[in-house]
Amino acid sequence: MSFDQAIRNAFKNYVNFNGRACRSEYWYLVLFNALMSALMLTPLWPLGLVLDLAVVLPLLAAACRRLHDTGRSGWYLLVGLAPPVGSIILLIWLCEPGQPGSNQYGAAPGVPYGSAHAAAPVAQAGAWRLVGLAGPAKGLIYTLHPNSASNIGRSNTCAVCVGNTAGVSRIHCALRPLAGGVELTDLGSTYGTFLADGKQLPPNFPATLRNGDRFYLGSPNVMFRLERG
Repeated sequence: MSFDQAIRNAFKNYVNFNGRACRSEYWYLVLFNALMSALMLTPLWPLGLVLDLAVVLPLLAAACRRLHDTGRSGWYLLVGLAPPVGSIILLIWLCEPGQPGSNQYGAAPGVPYGSAHAAAPVAQAGAWRLVGLAGPAKGLIYTLHPNSASNIGRSNTCAVCVGNTAGVSRIHCALRPLAGGVELTDLGSTYGTFLADGKQLPPNFPATLRNGDRFYLGSPNVMFRLERG
């Protein structure tokens, strides 16, 4: 990620503590913060002060996402409050490369979400596809495996992983293609699986969906649509 992309992404995700951030995204922001701090040693110090304060929250959020990229909870930032050993350990973590592929916090930075969690690696003519309408998977398409169930949830073991999304259980629901549709089953999720009309599915009681049917996990903010390829 380039310097300008990192700064734009930081302010776009001003207080976003979810997801992942690569090393370049975080360290370019650190550099930007250092440059703004240096302005306070010049006649432009009022501007430097304003910009330095403006970057505090984005820098904290980016550090949290950077730890997510290494597979660690953002709460490990508190280790830095125990100098000097804690600060050194935190610095090492922030310099580590990110985990390849996906982890419990989402897809690797810069990797299209669908490519990391596609339910089947190659789309086939006539195959059932899951289209993300809202949430982390918005605009992404997953091809369902024709001969087995595809789970959806926060766990990176799911065929469709939505990362650390509020209202979604680790293994929330499952989709299984049938001859005339797709069987949707809630797997005992905390916040429920719903059809587009708001009807909640009873846990472990499958419902058959047809081409074009929509459903959501927990709230309409995590919405999907089924399509026949």
